[in-house]
Amino acid sequence: METMGQIATVIVVALVAAGVIVGVRSVPDIRRYLRMRHM
Repeated sequence: METMGQIATVIVVALVAAGVIVGVRSVPDIRRYLRMRHM
């Protein structure tokens, strides 16, 4: 049971890291999109 908990923790950490990376990478695109809408 302990290994299952460790695996679940690793998966959650990996998902959070992937979400942060995607979010950081998409910030400039969101800014560009908002600027284009103001035009």
